[in-house]
Amino acid sequence: MAGESLSSSPSTPSTTKEDLNILCDRVLRIANKIRFVGIANHLGTLIASSYRHNLVPLLTREETSHYVLQSVLRSATREDFESKLGRQEYSIGKYQNVIRATVPIIYIEDDDKNQKQKKVAIKDDSESKHNIIKFYLLLSFDVDYEVQQAIETKILPFIDENIKIFGTHSR
Repeated sequence: MAGESLSSSPSTPSTTKEDLNILCDRVLRIANKIRFVGIANHLGTLIASSYRHNLVPLLTREETSHYVLQSVLRSATREDFESKLGRQEYSIGKYQNVIRATVPIIYIEDDDKNQKQKKVAIKDDSESKHNIIKFYLLLSFDVDYEVQQAIETKILPFIDENIKIFGTHSR
């Protein structure tokens, strides 16, 4: 999966919701221990998602929407301490039946319209000349999976390779 980009061609000016659903499907295929992948906007609305094939979800659709909103709010409250702790890269919660993770996705776009190459990052960039677009990658895993290693070695690199999709979706 890593090394395989989902970037739009120059003739495709914007990304559709379907492109984000495809991205979710591709994250889901990173490992057979991933149960659910979702992408939420900064307001806590689930805008794309994918479940593992033949999975019986633990939560209803309404409960999933509530979980998404709560996850985004929890992640946003952690921003209060960024000046001292640094930007949150991800958070993991382990439950008896599932492991859940939230990964803030930051897309930074230069305001300079003359630049052809957009600047993208998941890491902190404190310059004020950028538009910062924020999404959240929400994941759930089987309880017997090494989630931290998978996030750091597989999922974050994959998202970093495909980060531009989030900039084109926001328009």
